[in-house]
Amino acid sequence: MAALTLVRQKDSGGPDLKAQILTLEGDELVELYRQIWAKHWVHRPDLIERARILHEWLNNGRKADEHRVYAVRAVTQAALKGGILDLTGHSDPYERTHTDTLSHVMMLLRSNSAQQGLGEYHTPPSVADAMAEATVAVSMKAKKPEVGQHIHDPAGGSGGLLRAAAQRLRRLGFDPADFQWSMVDVDQIAAACGAVNMIVWGMGMRVTVACDDALSNPRAIEDAQAQARAAIAHRDEMLGKARVLAGIRATQQLLNKAVAA
Repeated sequence: MAALTLVRQKDSGGPDLKAQILTLEGDELVELYRQIWAKHWVHRPDLIERARILHEWLNNGRKADEHRVYAVRAVTQAALKGGILDLTGHSDPYERTHTDTLSHVMMLLRSNSAQQGLGEYHTPPSVADAMAEATVAVSMKAKKPEVGQHIHDPAGGSGGLLRAAAQRLRRLGFDPADFQWSMVDVDQIAAACGAVNMIVWGMGMRVTVACDDALSNPRAIEDAQAQARAAIAHRDEMLGKARVLAGIRATQQLLNKAVAA
């Protein structure tokens, strides 16, 4: 589900992306998800690393067994036929940010006892929207929102309140990517979904998602920012090595052609 929210539909005159994905079988479908995560890792290694718990099963080097492939295909079909691309496949981030799809999925999959044990209560979108309207309205009376302003949620869940704040800013004529965003949640899956949502909702590059206890660790955001910098440095190192290898292969091919000539 998280990977599908990262997919953008092609233009209306192009092939039906939903139909294309539904035709994929077994290993093809698994490889599609691997490529979706890999593509976004190149651009946002910090957020994709935070979402690792959602895609770790693709990175273990083992071929997916038939039971997992069956489950992946069943979830894919249910999500696509249920209209996930109609919610998150828009090119316009404002249209993608109307709802928190992953929050609904988490709440459906977790039992009441599990939610209570985690202290997990996701704010309904309508309530989040009302809170954002009120908060920004109060802020506007004091002073106009300023580009670069830091907006933070210490109990972020999957990012619902940040979503509502971003939509409110868009309606006021601002681009959320011009602001700084951060959130903390103690639950790994919620934080992972929040990280994916930050990409889906077009929140920009100045985003930090921490998986920590904001009450016991007042430096949760600073620690997460250090982890993000490490993820970006690792990405840069891997891409650098890939470019070197590509250069070596190209040189070898030229040499082989010269020798053959």
